Amino acid sequence: MKNIYKLVFFFSLIALVSSCKSSKSIVSNDGSVVAKTHDQVVKDVLSAETDYKTISGKIALEMISGSKESGMKVNSQLKIVRDEIIQLSIRAPFINSEVFRLSITPDSVYVIDRLSKKYAVENIKDLEQERGIQFNYNNLQALFTDALFIPGKSKVGGADYNLYDITMNGGKYHLETKDKAGLLYRFVIDPNDRVSETHITARDGKYSLRWIYRDFVKESASLYPTTMEANVDFNKKKVKLIMSNSGLDFDKELTVDNSLPAKYTRVSVSDILKNYIK
Repeated sequence: MKNIYKLVFFFSLIALVSSCKSSKSIVSNDGSVVAKTHDQVVKDVLSAETDYKTISGKIALEMISGSKESGMKVNSQLKIVRDEIIQLSIRAPFINSEVFRLSITPDSVYVIDRLSKKYAVENIKDLEQERGIQFNYNNLQALFTDALFIPGKSKVGGADYNLYDITMNGGKYHLETKDKAGLLYRFVIDPNDRVSETHITARDGKYSLRWIYRDFVKESASLYPTTMEANVDFNKKKVKLIMSNSGLDFDKELTVDNSLPAKYTRVSVSDILKNYIK
């Protein structure tokens, strides 16, 4: 159960990417992709990715458990420094005070629960060592920023193109690859060469993630989603996370506080998550 919660933690941190300041023009992803060679499909997806150094701003987050149709909505503050840290600070309504913080670095995960006065620090590599899953910080960052990735690798290079099996279905390209534990990663590509869905499925079917990007807008040279939805299914438990943009900035100078409270009780990540994932 501890390992399941760790996996879900990584898959559930989806409130961390969407868009820029305002919707300049809405872009339709209807239609059908054009015929391309295997390598050209991958190259075009990589070329369409949003280029950034930092992402920051406000997002609205809603978590829905089980068969419920709606859940609690909260405001959050997002900060991403590329290849360094992803941080989400959940704020209390009206008073705008931090009640929960998630910080992820290439090495570790930090969780602060100010309501219970507890915190947790765990090594990201424990997930791979304990479960054999090739899923690292760079893969998580790619999920947050609507990007293609190879499990366990820091980026997709030319030598990795043949690791994808590519098919066309429903007017979209489907790129599939696996990690050494047998997890299947499938990326659905829309006619704009953007990832519209990412699916991660365990071989035994005990857990899966369907991560959907939608409501794309174009501003200047950037094309990006303003709404994201993740459907997580693990051990017959279901969690849906919906995020919408409240005004984000690209490439703004950021100061990220990753300090830990000295007087809080240290516990495990799963101990904290149990209070929020029923």
